[in-house]
Amino acid sequence: MKKKILSLALALALCLGLAVPAFAAETITQTFDGITIATTLDGTISYTGSGVLTEVHAGAGLEFFMVATDGKVKTAKINIGANITYDAKWLAEMKDMFSNHGLDVIISNTSASAVQTVGGFTDVKAGDYFADPVVWAVNRKITAGTSATTFSPNQNCTVAQILTFLWRAYGSPKSNGKNPFSDVKSSDYYYNAALWANQKGMVTGGTFGGDRPCTRSMAVTYMWKAASSADFEANFNIGDGYLYEYTGSSSDVVIPNTVTYIVSPAFYSEDLTSVTIPSSVTYVEYGTFFDEGSLLDVYYEGSEAQWKAINFEDSDELSKATIHYNCKMPQQNQQPVSTGFTDVPGTADYAQAVKWAVDKGVTSGTSATTFSPDSVCTRGQIVTFLHRALAK
Repeated sequence: MKKKILSLALALALCLGLAVPAFAAETITQTFDGITIATTLDGTISYTGSGVLTEVHAGAGLEFFMVATDGKVKTAKINIGANITYDAKWLAEMKDMFSNHGLDVIISNTSASAVQTVGGFTDVKAGDYFADPVVWAVNRKITAGTSATTFSPNQNCTVAQILTFLWRAYGSPKSNGKNPFSDVKSSDYYYNAALWANQKGMVTGGTFGGDRPCTRSMAVTYMWKAASSADFEANFNIGDGYLYEYTGSSSDVVIPNTVTYIVSPAFYSEDLTSVTIPSSVTYVEYGTFFDEGSLLDVYYEGSEAQWKAINFEDSDELSKATIHYNCKMPQQNQQPVSTGFTDVPGTADYAQAVKWAVDKGVTSGTSATTFSPDSVCTRGQIVTFLHRALAK
């Protein structure tokens, strides 16, 4: 909008060849974000205060720019204050724009420092480690700036924010499940993300706690579970709640909690030793599990009463297996994990996620021997983690 107004003002001045009025020395001032813009009718524009000079600031001042002292617009004089940092990209674009109108741009304060900002954000510089991730995240609509000109990369990230970013990064899938959280309303911006996170086992229980600060251990755990779920579900042929076939080769299978019906021959494998069945399952067709004694353990996420309410066409099909009730994950998979970090116990519930994040290059330790699992993540860090994990 600023460019359009400026172009119209310049076009009007050029076409009319306006004469300089007697009060040519008059100065008009405006202040935006700590930067005061002084524009005189002889074509001189100066800035005082402190901050980063952007197109928004310049546009506001240049709207008043009409004619130069010889009766025609020929030169734009820009005096940048000593405390002003200007966006080099913006200045280059402005020079080109003025040049197209036959104007010269004179910068009188050569000591002013230039910065190359990214994505239109004054707080994201080209050399920042999060510069490319910010552009990627904004272009993918994973997140936006905190204002039209700021991204706030150093602002702490909350649980609701990271899970919403992650949900969007995975395509904003719709959730048809019930809302288990007492502190999540359908009007909350993170409503669908919260339900999705619950289905993936990222956040469980009756409360979501979206305003909690997101720590490094939480961030890698969320990302690891999302990646593991996506990779694992790629081995399932699922449609409208029906599990038709498992095509993977794992001997320990966790059925996604989007499944309601399991039909034959979904698990036709002599190598299957354990399976986790979600409480969402209400029907198991005859011949679903080909069992010659290899299936030893069934981990059911619901109660014994819920298990008995499932419609099994063949009541003897799982009779040789031991049924474990109210279990979320196969117990034999809970083994100590060595990460090499002194502040990440091998038995910590986030140890596997830390190892995954380091192995995949999502993040590294905060030192050679520490991971700092309790340190709170910033917006810049989170989009960087996501970019490293998911950018193609």
